[in-house]
Amino acid sequence: MAEDQDRTVPLPENPEPQQPDGAATPASGPASEPMPTPPPPPAPGQTPPAQPYQAAAPQGQPQQPFAPGQSVNPYGQPAPGYYQQPTKSGKATGALVCGIFAILLAWAPLFGIILGIVAIVLAVKAVKEAGKDGKATGGKVCGIIGIVLSVLSFILYLVIGFGAMAYLAANPGSVTVVDNAPYADSSSGLNATEDEKQAEAVAQAELDKLKNQDPAFVQQLAAQLDAEFADSAGYSLAELGVDPVAFVQWLLADFDYQLDGTYTNSDGTGTTYADVTMRDVYAFASTFMTDATAFSRSTEAGSMDEAAMKAKLGELFNAAMEKTTDTTESYIGVDLVKQGDAWVIDEESWADETELLFGNL
Repeated sequence: MAEDQDRTVPLPENPEPQQPDGAATPASGPASEPMPTPPPPPAPGQTPPAQPYQAAAPQGQPQQPFAPGQSVNPYGQPAPGYYQQPTKSGKATGALVCGIFAILLAWAPLFGIILGIVAIVLAVKAVKEAGKDGKATGGKVCGIIGIVLSVLSFILYLVIGFGAMAYLAANPGSVTVVDNAPYADSSSGLNATEDEKQAEAVAQAELDKLKNQDPAFVQQLAAQLDAEFADSAGYSLAELGVDPVAFVQWLLADFDYQLDGTYTNSDGTGTTYADVTMRDVYAFASTFMTDATAFSRSTEAGSMDEAAMKAKLGELFNAAMEKTTDTTESYIGVDLVKQGDAWVIDEESWADETELLFGNL
């Protein structure tokens, strides 16, 4: 018994850790990789260096490092920046301008449609070059509106034109022709044509008095102009030493006319229109007034009595006739009234017309 108590059991030199019952012994493998050594801390006041960002790579592929600040998409590839400076295109402005003018010129269908198409084309090109733009969108919308309005205008013109043609076809007696000129019908049939011919002959005879300087008409017109000059200037032409008849003859020196149609109405009135060529009485009046004003401001005028002043004004009046040889064109209407079966000149209306024609001197 004693010997058993004194016996000692030697322990192993390198004891292995005991595994729990049923635990598997880990398989031996390669040595684990060493942990990366962290960079040394920066010196005081020094900015630490930027560390490259390494995105997670898909399984089985190596990771790719990216520069600091570079965006990375979910697949580990570089992505463009979050903000890009938009490019501008002058076509957007051109599209907007053309679109606005397409609306403004819609009353002229051809121009409106052309400008509208140009606006749409420029807007599409601007979007392709620089992306969506407010000006490009506005130009496209205005171009479409301009085209629509132009088409509507064209349809309206067609409706009006066909309506007028239909009316003329349904009323063939509404327009008659006399000496290749259109005249409005006053009644119907051949009587209307003859009526207008008679009215035109009376007006033509009155205009011939001016063209041929009929003596009686010249005397009448000279008296009228002399009285009008006295009302406006305070002196008559005769008091200034100017012959009113000579003045009328100067006015009618280049007088000529071309008839432009006679229109008669069922109420017994009518009008003959004519293009007239004659001396420019307003240019003459301007020349005379300029010379007379310059004279009145001279020292010579201050030393003259009234008789000498009148004589000087008459001299300036005659000189203005010699200086002014310009002609002008006018459009006049000779009004007529029917008395019984004959047409006569409306004297009151004709006096007003000649006053406008020769000027209110």
